Order: sequence, then structure tokens, then C-alpha cells
Amino acid sequence: MELDMMTRPYAPTIQGSSARWPRSDALDLYSIIPYAEDYQARADARRCFTTSESICKVTWTDVDGGDLVTERTLSSLEELRSHRSLHGAQRGGLRIISINQRNSWRPLNVTRDVFEEVVDIIDASSDLLELPLSFFQKSIAVEEGFTSAPILKLSADSLEIIYIIKYAFEKPLDEKGKDPWVLRQTGVYQKYDFATKSNTWLFLNPTVDCRFQDRLKRYLLSPAERASLRRNPLLVHSILFGTFFSAWRDYLKHLEGRMLPIANTTVAAEIDKPLRVNHESLTAVRSTENRCLALQPIFRSLDKTFEVLHQANAALADRGATEKYDVQMMKQLLNNYSSTVSSYGQAAWSLQSRTSRIAAHITDTLSFKDAYISKRQTEFMLRDSTTVRVITVVTLVYLPATFMATLLGMNSFFEMDESRNVVVSPQFWIYIVCSVPLTAATLCYWWYFQKAKQRTERSTTEALMV
Repeated sequence: MELDMMTRPYAPTIQGSSARWPRSDALDLYSIIPYAEDYQARADARRCFTTSESICKVTWTDVDGGDLVTERTLSSLEELRSHRSLHGAQRGGLRIISINQRNSWRPLNVTRDVFEEVVDIIDASSDLLELPLSFFQKSIAVEEGFTSAPILKLSADSLEIIYIIKYAFEKPLDEKGKDPWVLRQTGVYQKYDFATKSNTWLFLNPTVDCRFQDRLKRYLLSPAERASLRRNPLLVHSILFGTFFSAWRDYLKHLEGRMLPIANTTVAAEIDKPLRVNHESLTAVRSTENRCLALQPIFRSLDKTFEVLHQANAALADRGATEKYDVQMMKQLLNNYSSTVSSYGQAAWSLQSRTSRIAAHITDTLSFKDAYISKRQTEFMLRDSTTVRVITVVTLVYLPATFMATLLGMNSFFEMDESRNVVVSPQFWIYIVCSVPLTAATLCYWWYFQKAKQRTERSTTEALMV
């Protein structure tokens, strides 16, 4: 009988049981997800799984106790159940299940029912439910730097390791001007059973043709390498890290290459000459700075992952699952990875500081340029105002004479008699009656306009003070 996820707490089924996952007969309060309804609500809200079973793709690889390697790609829930019924867990076996898709920043290419069936097959704890919550349609600007904390769960029967690894990946340059570098992520789950010495792996989002999958397949096809993987249950982590770790240095070099040309032109900028930087340059530098900001939490999460693997390595040694030599070699390897991550983190911090200073320099340069242009415009305005003042003074000097010439030239009001004397016309009052009101109206309009302007300025000043 199928149980409702919204009302049933999670507990893994017993291997071979016919009951569907999850069951309600147990509640793991030592898990970070003790309540399955919380997981389902978050998964539904984020749309972490596809709703179409037609695009499901699960790769199931088994290495049995007799060292026989079998691989099959399953495309539906029925195929997964049928394959499960034919291939049970074996003592000393190695099982790898991969859920493949093309894009890290999309929902998983399996339905929730298929994923729950996979969880039931590997008999995982409820902590595994945190893993698919990182796969959904999301904004890279918000989620690019977030990485869930690695999880180690150790019991008397088994050891479980769960984490998300993010890594830089260079895509083929198929579009002109498009940045080929992207950040991808892969979900990793490992369970080692102490009693049967069987090792089970679940990988989320390694693409079908990714280098890690190809290298892991080559290791599984080689008898000597298969023996190494059986001897040390943690070596698959080394294959994963070794595949993607070296790309970080190239990625940092790529980011530095984007920033240096702009930095060189910024240092050589002169305010009184046309600038070789603009707001587009500032946007490019800020984009590089934001990418560097996302690297710090990623590197810290990687360092935490190595700490978890150190604890797992010690636990395997205490249980006698690995030889002393393998324990020491794994310890050295993890220490070397931690040192490498630390150097990458320092390089990213240095690049981030440089881009921040360059962005501040560009901002200051653009501000100085704007101030310089404003100053030049002010000088032009002052020069123009000086010219206007000269014209005004000249006008005032000649205005009285011009007025008298105009007034005396009005034949309607002034005439010359026979003795060459000026005679004022009796109609001169018409000029007085027309000119005086017009002058008064002009002066009143000017006075009203000045008062209104003063009131507006005063109210604006009071509002700013409040």
C-alpha cells in the first residue's frame, strides 16, 4: 500500500520489503530532515523533480562479488523496479547509480516517485533528502555561491557521506562573445555497509558524457583499479576531485584575464582627455567581482567536505575496513586537497580585492570626469554671463538717449512752429495714459514673479531641513 508523503514521516524501508518509501513506523530525530512532509513541501515549492517520466534517465552499474560488471540505463519507474527485483545487494559488491541531465541549474531529470524508489533501493537515511533540494530552476546570482553543508552519518551498521560539489567547467565556445566558463554542481551520496562490505554510490547531475563518468567507467572496467576501489571505499571521491579540481586555476586565470585590460586602461586615464573606460567597463569589473565573491563560500564548503572525509577515513580505520597504508595515503591526499583549496581561496580573495579597487577607481574616474565637465560648463556660463553684463551696461548707457530720440521723434505729439520752437500737442496725455499703466503692470508682474520664486525656494529648504 502506498503511503502519503505529506502525512508520513520518513524512514527507509528494509531491503527487499514490499512497502513503499517512506514508512511511518520510525522517526529519525538525529537527521537534519526528520519530517518528510517538510522535505516534500520544499521540493514541490522549488519544483526539484520533473513531472514527465519520458525524460527520466537513471544509470545503474553493479560490480558483484564475482567481479562481474553490469551497466544498464533505466528510463521509467517500472524498469527501475524490474531491475531492482533482479539485482539485489551482494556482499562485497559495488553499486553506482547516476541520475544524469544536461544542466546543473535545472530540476532533476527524474520524477519524485523514481527518486524515492532509488532512495529505497540504496536504503538511505533521511539525510539524503537534502541532496535534490539544490537542483531547481533558480537565479545563478542568488544561488551560485550557496552550497549545502556536507553530512557524515555514522552508525553501528553503516557509514553515509552526503555533499554537493561545485566546480568550474569550460564549455565549447559555440557563440561569439559568450563566456565559456560556468559553475556546475554534482550531488554525491555514499553508503558503506560494515557487515557486507558493500559500497553504494548515488550521483546527481553528472552529465552522460562528463569526464568523471568516463574515468569512473574506465576504473570499473580495469580489474586492478576495481581492486583498489574495493580496498579503499573512499577512492571514488578522489576520482571526482581529481577530475574537476584543476579547472579552478584556469577559471581564476580567465577571470583575471577579463579584468586586466580594463585595469590597465583605468590606471592610464587622464581627466582632461577622452576616457578609455565607461560605465560598461565598470559593469564588466563588477561582474568579475561578483564571480569572485561566489567562490569564497564554495571553497569553504569544499574544505568542510575534506574534514568530513577525514572523519570517514578515521571511522573506516577504526572498524578495520581499510588497511593502515590506505588510511595514511588517504589522509595525505585530503590534506593536500585542503592545502590546494586554501591556495585557490587566497587567489580568489586577492582577485576580488583587485577588482574591487579597480571598480572604485573607475567610479572615482567617472565622477572626476563629470565634475571636470561641470566645471568647464560653469566657466562657459560665467563667460557668457560676463558678455551679457557688458551688453546690459552698454544698453543702459544708450537707453536714455534712445528713449529721448524716440520720444521727440513722435510727430503726433511734438511739432515745430515757424520760429523753430518745439510745440507739445494737446493730445500728449494719450501717451502718458498708455505708457504709465503698462509700466506699472510690468513692474507688478516682475515683483509677483520674484515673490513666488522666493516662496518656492523657502518651502523647499524647509522640507529638506525636516
